[in-house]
Amino acid sequence: MDLIDVRVRNFRSIESEQHIPIRKSMTLVGPNNSGKTNILRAIQVLFTGYSNSYGYARDSDLTFGVGRARTSITATFDGDPESEPDVYEAIDELHALQGTERKGEKISLNLYFTDTNTPVYSIFPNIKRPTGNTKAAQYSRTHIGLVNRLLGGFSLHYVPSAKSVDDIYNDLLNPFLRRKVSQVIAPHLSDIDASLSEAASALNDELADAQLSDFEASFSLPQQSVEELVSGFDFMISDPQMTPIHEKGMGIQTTALLAAFRWITKQEKEGGKKVLWLLEEPESYLHPYLASNCNSILENLSKDSTVIKTTHSMAFVPQDPEHVSGTLLNEKNRTEVKGYATFSEAVSEIRSALGIRFSDFYNLDFYNVFVEGASDRSLFSWFLELVPESSRAWPYLRRAKFEDFGGVRHLAGFLRATYEFIRQERVCVSVFDGDYAGEKERRGLQGYFGNKDIPFQANRDFVSVRSRFAIEGLFPDQWVKDVYEDHEGWFDSYSVDAAGEVEPFKIKDARKSDFINVMTTRADSEESLEWAERFLVVCDVIDEALGNLASSLYE
Repeated sequence: MDLIDVRVRNFRSIESEQHIPIRKSMTLVGPNNSGKTNILRAIQVLFTGYSNSYGYARDSDLTFGVGRARTSITATFDGDPESEPDVYEAIDELHALQGTERKGEKISLNLYFTDTNTPVYSIFPNIKRPTGNTKAAQYSRTHIGLVNRLLGGFSLHYVPSAKSVDDIYNDLLNPFLRRKVSQVIAPHLSDIDASLSEAASALNDELADAQLSDFEASFSLPQQSVEELVSGFDFMISDPQMTPIHEKGMGIQTTALLAAFRWITKQEKEGGKKVLWLLEEPESYLHPYLASNCNSILENLSKDSTVIKTTHSMAFVPQDPEHVSGTLLNEKNRTEVKGYATFSEAVSEIRSALGIRFSDFYNLDFYNVFVEGASDRSLFSWFLELVPESSRAWPYLRRAKFEDFGGVRHLAGFLRATYEFIRQERVCVSVFDGDYAGEKERRGLQGYFGNKDIPFQANRDFVSVRSRFAIEGLFPDQWVKDVYEDHEGWFDSYSVDAAGEVEPFKIKDARKSDFINVMTTRADSEESLEWAERFLVVCDVIDEALGNLASSLYE
C-alpha cells in the first residue's frame, strides 16, 4: 500500500483544503512560517491512529477563526489486491454492507476530530453506515480493523529540525540496534537464565548459612525482555581519527545519522512495514560542503521509503518539479500549496524566501546596460561625460552600470543562461551592434526567449545601435571617410554606394582602439553636438527603456 496524496483542511495555518501530492521523494519549499511544518504535522497526525498519540487539541491545532469547523485530513492510498488481500477483502465487505461496489484499487481515508478532540476515521465519509444492530456492529468491527491495518502497515518517523543529534540517536537508531543485537542474544537465553540461576543459588546458600533462609534471591532480565538487557552502544566515527560521534562536528553527526536512516528502513521493511520519513530542514546542522552528499543519501533513502522533507537549501531541491511543492501565505495569512513547472521556479522561491537574488551573483545594480565589448563600454562612458547633463538629463542611463562581455557571442550566452531570472530582479537593457554578428545573435535570442514566453522587445529590452553597422558607425560618415583616407590599413572592409554614402564597414580588431582614439579626439574638439545625432538617439532610447522597465519592476 502506498500513500499517494494528502488533503488538509482547518489545521493550524491551513484553512481551505490544500492538496499535497506524495511521491517517493517530496520536497516542500517556501518562506518561513508559510506552513511547511504544518503539512508535515498534519501527515503525522493522520498516522497516530485512534489513540491520538500526537495529542491533537482544538485550542492549538484548529485554524483560528473558523468557528465550529473541524480539522479534516484525508489520505489516498493505492495498492494491489493480490499482494494485500486482507485490506481489499475488508473494503469489499464494507461495500457489501452498504450495497455498493468497489471501483479501482485506490482507498480514501478521512480523519476529523470531534469537539472533545476524539479522532474519527472514515473510509466512506459521505456515505451513511448501515442501520440495524447486527449490520452496524459488523460494519464497525470491519471498519476499525481496516483502519488499523492501513495505518499499522506504515512506520512513520518525524524528525524535527529542533531535535538534537543525541535525541535522534536515542529515539531512532539505538532502539533498532538493541533489537538487532537482542535477536542474536535470544538463542542463548537458556544459558543466560542458567547463569543467573547459578548466581542466585550461590547467594541463597550464603543467606541460609546466615540463618536467613526465609529470604530468597533471584535474577531475571529487565522487564523480562532480552532487548532491555542491552542498554546502548558507542557510536564511533573515523575521519580518520576514531572518536565518539558526539565529539564530531554537527555536519558529520547529521550526515552519519542520515546514512543510518536507510538501515533503519530496511529493518522495518523486513517486518512488512512501509516506511515514511518526515524531515524538517535536514540542512540545519550541515556545512554547505556536505549538502550535496546528504541529498544523495536522502535520494537513496527514498528508494526504500517515502521521504517528505522541508528545506531552505537549493542543494536539497530535486531537479524534477513534480517532486516539489511550495507553500505561501495568502492575503488572510493562510497557507496555500502550489506546484512548479520547472526546477528554476522552485529554487527561485528559495532565493526569494532567503532574500537572495540571482542577480546578486553577478553584482548587478538597479540599472544595468549590457554591451558587447570593452570598446563599447568605454565609448558610452566617454560620451556620457562629454554630453552635459543640462543638455540631456538621462536620469536612468547616467545611473546605470555598464557591463561588457568580451564579444557578442558571450553576451548572448550570458543572456540565455540568466536573463529569465535577472529580468525579474533588476532592470537590464542589452545593446547590440547592428552588424551581421550582432544581428545573428539578437535574432537567435528573440527566438529563444519567444519560445519561453519571455519578453525580449526592441527598444525596451534591447537596443540595436544602427542597422547593419557596428557601434563605430555611430560617428559621422564623413569622419569615417577621412579616417579611411589616412589609414586604409585599419579596415578589414570598406566601401561606399553609388551616391557616395558609406556602407557597413569593419575595423580590424587590433586597430579599433586607434580608430576610436581618432574619433573621440575629433569629437572633443567640436564646439557643438551636431555631429552626435546618432549617439544621442541611441542614448535617448536606452534611457527611455531603462525608465520603462524600472516603472514596472520597481514601481
